[in-house]
Amino acid sequence: MTAVGRAILEAVLLGTVGGLISVQITLRRLPFFTLAMTHATFPGVVLAAIAGINLYAGGGLFGVLIVLGVLALSRRPEQGTSTAIGIMLSAGFALGVVLLSARDGFSKDLTAYTVGQILTVGNSDLLAVTVVGLIVVGLLAVAGRQLTFRAFDPSAYAAAGYRPTAIDMALLLTVEAVIVVAVPAVGAILAVAVLVAPAAIARLWTHDITAMTAIAVAAGAGSGLTGVLISTSYDVAAGGAITVVTGTLFALSLAATTARNAVTARRGRRPAADPATPVTAGPQMKTVEETG
Repeated sequence: MTAVGRAILEAVLLGTVGGLISVQITLRRLPFFTLAMTHATFPGVVLAAIAGINLYAGGGLFGVLIVLGVLALSRRPEQGTSTAIGIMLSAGFALGVVLLSARDGFSKDLTAYTVGQILTVGNSDLLAVTVVGLIVVGLLAVAGRQLTFRAFDPSAYAAAGYRPTAIDMALLLTVEAVIVVAVPAVGAILAVAVLVAPAAIARLWTHDITAMTAIAVAAGAGSGLTGVLISTSYDVAAGGAITVVTGTLFALSLAATTARNAVTARRGRRPAADPATPVTAGPQMKTVEETG
């Protein structure tokens, strides 16, 4: 397979995986966590570069420590999840800066980690995305109902006898795994677009979770494919092109649904999709509650 062929396959696979997990990220109000994780794993990358091991493995292992730290802090009564994420984000990134400044003569180029190089991905990267994709599908198949229940009514979830910490850890570690496999393609800086934007686009069009997931997957895969084609045709950065396409698709969706809702309102009917209307997962769950 050619480099372009691998890049296209990587983009489509990553867009599909990102679209699947982005719905859960949106339901649980975790875009800030996702952004934090893409930056807070930086010390692991620096340590990996110093030790001469794989940068993405270093970032992933450090990311696991960050997830555990967030969960530990957020369980304390005086600390909320957002506070815990902010602390871990700033501390993690600062540690990476300290390690860089303390290492005399450090010359390792970390550009690939920050902005991605999808045209250089190999078969191992494709395998990694596939494996993580299977993990995401497995998580949604086994615990999809629990994840939705936890997102919509965390108090009732705990009262029903479920263990919030276990399901939270499973979701956060899965998000971290997707971040790790997204980095070679779009980099740490742009990975958040792959993991958040697809569901944000879908949320404009529907409130049904099944339909939202389908639209998110289509948006993620389509944006990845289009971005790579633009990159190869006009010789621009692939990660940036994918992100720009995703942002453009969001802007067009916002404009289209806003216009549609305005027309529907003038006709005296309730809009089919309105950002102010809560996502629904069934007759017993009507609102998304802030869970951190």
